[in-house]
Amino acid sequence: MAVPDPATLDSVAAHAGVSRQTVSNVLRHPDRVAAGTRERVLTAIRETRYRPSLPARQLATRRAHAIAVRAERTQDGISGLVLDAFYHGLAEAGQDNGLRVLLYAQPADEAAEVALIDELVHTGAADAVVLTATSAADERPAHLRESGTTFCAFGRPWGHDDEPHDWVDVDGAVGTGLAVRHLLDRGHRRIAYLGWPEDGADPSTGTDRRRGWLEAVGAASLDGPPVEARSLNQAAAAEVAVAALLARADAPDAIVCASDTLALGAHRAALAAARSARPATVVGFDATPVAAALGLASVAQPIDQAAHLCIDLLTGRFEAPDRPAQGLLVAPVLHLPS
Repeated sequence: MAVPDPATLDSVAAHAGVSRQTVSNVLRHPDRVAAGTRERVLTAIRETRYRPSLPARQLATRRAHAIAVRAERTQDGISGLVLDAFYHGLAEAGQDNGLRVLLYAQPADEAAEVALIDELVHTGAADAVVLTATSAADERPAHLRESGTTFCAFGRPWGHDDEPHDWVDVDGAVGTGLAVRHLLDRGHRRIAYLGWPEDGADPSTGTDRRRGWLEAVGAASLDGPPVEARSLNQAAAAEVAVAALLARADAPDAIVCASDTLALGAHRAALAAARSARPATVVGFDATPVAAALGLASVAQPIDQAAHLCIDLLTGRFEAPDRPAQGLLVAPVLHLPS
């Protein structure tokens, strides 16, 4: 059986009863084509299974139609699920917009990373970059602005609001506030917080999440000062930190955690401390399968939405390079155990 020849612009045009230029316009400048004609051409593309030639498209537009993002070094299996979901969301949103996602391995330091980004962009391998794991000390945004690289960050500028760039982030303070109000509704009155070592020192994801807890317990006018502990983002370290917290005279009856990794350790410590009594209630952050398996409530980040918004900002920047920078903050939700 003969294999049919692949569809071309000419065969799509013949199928739709339009000119070759009209098909080209639908693919590259759809706003120039009347709605009825555009739909007829799109139907012909689907029916003929036409696939544009990527090299030809790159040559015509002088773009790679690719977006680069850093593949983080191996994390613990719990927290790493969040970035895995983000990568998938980027790939899905990119595909919907005719873009590929190019992963590059995390270099040894920021200087090596910006050099790698420069190479990817200047050699035409990528048109833009999505930054992850932003921080107050992050020098990557300033370098990319100065070099004229198109980029969007998954994470706020963290103290650099006077140096605007496109970004998308999840409102961590809203998330921990939801966790506190859930615990208050269940009758808890001593709600502690388990965060990371540097929370509160500088603007950061952890500081933002801690702030939401602090504001929510403060608004509730609970007895006594807020109680908190710090831990590395490791379940074993969190277990030790919470064991000490629960041994105090003012031990909490509930704990809001900055991550599900911390929540796993906190849950273990709560069970060990309670023995036959009811353990302290633990709420996590990230709504991973681990929290669900333990029966813990956890704050869910709308990662897929954030990834799609990053692509939206980048495609908008391609169309209007000089538009003002935009920052988009999306709200999380609280997932309750089933």
